[in-house]
Amino acid sequence: MRWAIVAGAVWLVLYAVLTGLSQGSEAMARFVGNVVYVVPLVLLAPLSVMAARRSRGRLRTAWWLLAVSNLLWLVGELIWSAYAFTRPGGAPSPSIADIAYIGSYAVALPGIVIGFGGTWAERQVRCMVDSALVTLGIGAVGWALVVGPLMPGTTTAGAIVTFAQPLFAITIVTALVAVGLCGHRTIPPSFLLAGAGFAVAGITDAVYAYLFMVHSYDDASWLNLGWQVEAVLLCLAAAAAALRTEPEPEVRSLDRDVAVLPAAVAVLSIVGIAIADRLTEGHLARSTLVIAVLLASGLLLRQVLVTRDRTRLAEALATALREQERLAVTDGLTGLYNRRFFQEMLRLDAERAEQNSAPISIVIIDLDRFKKINDSCGHPTGDRVLVEAADRIRRAVRPADLVARYGGEEFVCLLPGAGEDTAMEVAERVRRALSRTPLVVPSGREVRLTASLGVASAGTRGGRPHGDLEGLIQDADGALYRAKARGRDQVVAAGRLADLALDTDPDLPSALVWLADQIDAKLGNHEHSTAVSRWALLTGARLGLHQAELRRTAAAARLHDIGKINVDDAILTKPGRLSQEEWDVLRRHPQEGARLLTELSDRADLAPLVGAHHERYDGAGYPTGLRGDGIPIEARIIAVCDSWAAMRADRAYASALSEAEARHQIERGRGSQFDPAVADAFLALLDEGAIDELAPLRHTDAATTPR
Repeated sequence: MRWAIVAGAVWLVLYAVLTGLSQGSEAMARFVGNVVYVVPLVLLAPLSVMAARRSRGRLRTAWWLLAVSNLLWLVGELIWSAYAFTRPGGAPSPSIADIAYIGSYAVALPGIVIGFGGTWAERQVRCMVDSALVTLGIGAVGWALVVGPLMPGTTTAGAIVTFAQPLFAITIVTALVAVGLCGHRTIPPSFLLAGAGFAVAGITDAVYAYLFMVHSYDDASWLNLGWQVEAVLLCLAAAAAALRTEPEPEVRSLDRDVAVLPAAVAVLSIVGIAIADRLTEGHLARSTLVIAVLLASGLLLRQVLVTRDRTRLAEALATALREQERLAVTDGLTGLYNRRFFQEMLRLDAERAEQNSAPISIVIIDLDRFKKINDSCGHPTGDRVLVEAADRIRRAVRPADLVARYGGEEFVCLLPGAGEDTAMEVAERVRRALSRTPLVVPSGREVRLTASLGVASAGTRGGRPHGDLEGLIQDADGALYRAKARGRDQVVAAGRLADLALDTDPDLPSALVWLADQIDAKLGNHEHSTAVSRWALLTGARLGLHQAELRRTAAAARLHDIGKINVDDAILTKPGRLSQEEWDVLRRHPQEGARLLTELSDRADLAPLVGAHHERYDGAGYPTGLRGDGIPIEARIIAVCDSWAAMRADRAYASALSEAEARHQIERGRGSQFDPAVADAFLALLDEGAIDELAPLRHTDAATTPR
């Protein structure tokens, strides 16, 4: 665009120089005004076509119309030039060239309006009314003050055609201002350039109309430079649209009304014509009264359109506000309260319970295998299941309890005044209500609803304090996940350490789980990945990880060694020290495991965790040398649990360590190999007896091919 602007400026300077040199030379003036003059127009036509082909949506249609408009302008100028060289005295008035000029403007006007056609119908009509008012007002004043006095006793067709051209340009510019600049947040640069070109055209055409009346226009006129400026601006506009695809203009919800423009033009026009009548004829002419009535009627019509537009906006705003108020407290699908309202009520009820020294509990409910319902029956059926589940939950809780949709297929119940025992009873009623009767979907298939429920209480002995609402929700989330991992369709209360002894993610790909078991079977006679997953879940819960993080931790731990499937058995079971080449092969297994997760399953979210489980806290690990917090927390947890499982089992290259010896190794690696916080959490669980012994591996199960 910079080069295009420079080229346009150079051309205008060149044309001005040629115009100056042609003064006093009729032959050179004819050549400059009729041959050199059409050069930018010859370039404009293909540029406009390129702009139309590059544009999209409404802008594409607009540029095709502008391409036709520019082509008509070129045709008109070629005809004018032909008259100049073949007919003494040049083109007649009017001529076929004038028809092309008028057609050019007539096609450009809808191009501008369509380019900004994303506004409402009232605004588009108002734009045309504004354009008509401005055009009528300026045209009436121009005719009364300029054209009329210069005309002989009768009006000629040539004068009318010549006078119409600047009015068309004014109409186009007014339309651009009314519907474009005032009705949209953004305007494509190409249309701003085109609008500037038409503005220059309006001024130039107006001056030409005057010169035509006084018979002082010729080929050497400096006025031609004005049309050259228009042509250059339109070329730049087409180049801007052709060089890059421009986004469609963004419509304003509330446009900037330009009522002052048509109103001012109308009033000033009537005043100007009235003064002219009084000075020339001594009284108001009938034509002045007609014009005044037309302008007043136009202003009244635009006011009606403005009122309709504002009324529509007011109604839309009122509807939107009502909808926002509804959405602020309810879920649109199920009609339950939404998460935001639940959180606000939890805060208020917790404050009230603390003042009254009363307990408060929450129950988080997650529908089991809901993704399979969506996948097999479709999302409309899934929505129906959610609605039915919401109704069953609402009927199962106590009248004073609050039920909300927590997100997706999760629901939450707020139980004010309920301790853990009461909350467990309510949760069990909800569980039975969901699973008691299958739901018949439109296809006739029966869908059995089950759910996993997590219960957490505050203000009870051993429970959270009333003020720790985030911890309360986290406890319920953790209990819910434990219910899932234990087999679903059950209620689990928070705070029971035994419930944390789980080792699987219910959504893990069965083929990769089978692969992990195959690796465990090659490495020894005791479980490995299942124990690492179980301990990682316990450690993550001790560190305060959220439900999603716990889920990822346990899942990644279950699959952390699957990359060893690409390591030769001779290396995995070699009793002696590995060579450097063998060690290099073994060290690639975290990356291989990450690759398998990415390429063979929909659990690419676990790949970074599996890929980093052999990184060290001090940065001396592999495969990439991550250090400290740069290692995902889940991978840091797996590293400790994996090391403990490896040390506590017999391997081909080493005998199992005692618990004291393995503990010493964890303590020794604290801060170097292991994250100190993770190591401390694991050892605390070990002291509490939560880290159980490795179970013997059942090779018959491990060797079973997955379904």
